[in-house]
Amino acid sequence: MATATLESPLIIPPAGNHTASVILFHGLGDTGGGWRAVTDTLSKNLPHVKWVLPHAPTGEVTAHNKKSMPRWFDIISHDFESAAEDRAGIMMAARMVDEFIQKEVDAGVPPERVVVGGFSQGAAVVLLAGLTSRPEDGFAGGKEGWKLGGLVVLSGWLPLRNSFQELLSPRAAQMPIFWGHGTDDIVVRHKVADTLTKKLTTECGIPMVESSPGLSFRSYKAWDHAVCQRELRDLSEFLGRVVP
Repeated sequence: MATATLESPLIIPPAGNHTASVILFHGLGDTGGGWRAVTDTLSKNLPHVKWVLPHAPTGEVTAHNKKSMPRWFDIISHDFESAAEDRAGIMMAARMVDEFIQKEVDAGVPPERVVVGGFSQGAAVVLLAGLTSRPEDGFAGGKEGWKLGGLVVLSGWLPLRNSFQELLSPRAAQMPIFWGHGTDDIVVRHKVADTLTKKLTTECGIPMVESSPGLSFRSYKAWDHAVCQRELRDLSEFLGRVVP
């Protein structure tokens, strides 16, 4: 499966000795540069981390009247519980994630020292890439399932919800996952995230926990489709634990 040609990602080098990498995938209509302020905040307590901020290719988005914008895959509808999904595009996007992970591995960073995260649509891609085995569509470790330092899901949703369990990697239950979500999110509603995280725990066997490995689901009261300072503090603590 060929993937789209991407613009080179924004790279923020570590302030100290490089021993871990965090790759963050932005949301719909954004660019990697939109997350520079977040990485500047997080890097203060994580001087050993290299930050990789990819830029999505541009394409039409059905849910936005086919307007062209940066997106990892097409969104048919913002009904994330029952609407049709762009399976081919989602699979291709997950392969892009595989390729970014493998670049860090090729540079000498063990996969256990790589954390992959995303916001909204980027988070959906990260869940698929990090928790599944894709023998035909994946690349490198994505074929049999990655063993990573952890996953970060910010205001995201579970893609390919009707077949996700069939794709599940045998390593999924051991993956540390941080999932943060605002209770007043009107794009990916909190109740949708709550339902989908329960699907991960009840149907996919991923334990709900407060520390790794497993899924830590954090709700942020009165917060919308964005990240807040308390969420960033929790995320910093999570990263400091999984890639100390």
